[in-house]
Amino acid sequence: MKKIILLTIFFGTILTFIIYKWVYHEPLDFVVLGDGIATGETAYQIEGYSFNDYLKEDLEKENKLEHYYKDFANKNETTETLLTKLKENITIEETKKSIQQTLSKAKYITLAIGMKELNQQNNLKTKDIETYLKNMDKILTMLRIYNNKKIIVISLYPTKNMKEEKIKGINEELEKICNTHQATWIDIQNIINNKSYFFDNTSYFLNYKGHKYISEQINIVE
Repeated sequence: MKKIILLTIFFGTILTFIIYKWVYHEPLDFVVLGDGIATGETAYQIEGYSFNDYLKEDLEKENKLEHYYKDFANKNETTETLLTKLKENITIEETKKSIQQTLSKAKYITLAIGMKELNQQNNLKTKDIETYLKNMDKILTMLRIYNNKKIIVISLYPTKNMKEEKIKGINEELEKICNTHQATWIDIQNIINNKSYFFDNTSYFLNYKGHKYISEQINIVE
């Protein structure tokens, strides 16, 4: 009888541990970096609901989210300004946390940048593309110094100023850079095939449907 009781306690403890590991999720930090695509900028110059906000929702539903940091992203962000933020280790006044400290504790980092930067002119020059790609390599190099978890990079997509063939070439190089730094590459070039994802035909800004589409391409809940 004593052996049966001990065995019952033993297997009960093991079962409890297994259930705990299965159900319990250690809270995680999620950091957003990038330009207006990251922040949900609309064609009306205001910030709406971004794909990152949908990902935040998914994590909250699974009780996995501890902190969500979106303040390091900016609708006017360029690769140059992001590099400066990383180098100068800027701090969010509200939380008093530096970008390096925040990134080091994050399990997920999303990076969507370049749409604003490369759409500033009608004739995109080769020099500007090369600068953008070099900066992206530097950014991912720095991110990997602070973090060895999951970095998710969102591709560019064609616009009025950035034609399909040109974007395809830039994205091919971007994907190579991501692979070098073991970052997860999310290709959304085909998003332009669905007009319902955009506010109108003259703007590259996405509506909530477009952002929902991007979030669905990212498997953030494991």
